[in-house]
Amino acid sequence: MKSAKLLLTLSALFIGLATHAQDKEIGLYLGTTLYQGDLSKDQITLSQTKPGVGVVGRYYINPRFDIAAGLYLGWISGSDASYSSDRDRVRRNLSFESVVVDLHGQLEWNILPYISNSKRYRFTPTLFAGLAVFYFNPTATLNGTTYNLHDYHTEGEGLPAGPAQYSQVQLAIPMGIAFKYSLGNFWNLGLEIGLRKTFTDYLDDVSTKYYNYDEFVTAEGPTKGAISQKLAFRETYANAPSGASQVGSQRGNSTRDDTYIFAGFTLTKTLRKFSCKGI
Repeated sequence: MKSAKLLLTLSALFIGLATHAQDKEIGLYLGTTLYQGDLSKDQITLSQTKPGVGVVGRYYINPRFDIAAGLYLGWISGSDASYSSDRDRVRRNLSFESVVVDLHGQLEWNILPYISNSKRYRFTPTLFAGLAVFYFNPTATLNGTTYNLHDYHTEGEGLPAGPAQYSQVQLAIPMGIAFKYSLGNFWNLGLEIGLRKTFTDYLDDVSTKYYNYDEFVTAEGPTKGAISQKLAFRETYANAPSGASQVGSQRGNSTRDDTYIFAGFTLTKTLRKFSCKGI
């Protein structure tokens, strides 16, 4: 008799969990975006922490695993000014700002079983990893005008004897941790911190060596070439020998790719056809 009751209890629990196996969620992300690269001195710089927004959806395979997808929009920035104790960095005066459009899919492992609107399984820490494709566009302001740095080949990308031009659409590996909590009425609150491991060192348009200063004008013409010279080294815009003297020296650290981080909150609504109450 006890075995039969135990079997019935386990069966009811299994059926209850199974009814939630195909839960779906849809909602919003609101948080911050942070960049790490050649123009960021510290791992976390508050002055360079920018907003991030997005939409997110999940499909639950079971209470332990779900597949998530999202489209996030973030802003990142960096500057030599953050190296206040390094006179050479402050003197060259490089900086950038960029939008990042991030489309990602990831597998999430809920360390504890998670079921929206459940009393027993209402919270869990989560680990996730996946694949993302993102777009970025580093810009800088010079004498009141904003320029797309990609188009001005500041390290000679795509020009004679320069490195290959980088693509503004790249792949990344998202990985991180999250915490989910069921608010009731099938609403869910999440907190996530997701690092994007990229395969490019050009989020900030800084990677290799200073390009041949005179070649800018030869390859791009006098007007555009003069702007490229000034964007490549921004100490004193009228002081051409200053930038020219840097030719061949290291401009960035090409051995370490740039990264960016999304950290913030998600608010989602669970879509479910039916529910077993009391779980």
